[in-house]
Amino acid sequence: MKPTLAAAQLRGSLTQYLTTTYALADEDTRLALERFLGDPETGIFRGPYLRIRTPFHPAGDA
Repeated sequence: MKPTLAAAQLRGSLTQYLTTTYALADEDTRLALERFLGDPETGIFRGPYLRIRTPFHPAGDA
């Protein structure tokens, strides 16, 4: 299987899992989650990669 096809399938599966796991009753919140998951610029996915922010901060000079 080609990595780009696998990435697209994984993206679709993960998006479906998250939207069904967090089946939000509030319409505005549900739409915000869908925008976050689906937006190519500011969403969770960037290309074939997953963009995850970590809680780490740059270390100071040693």
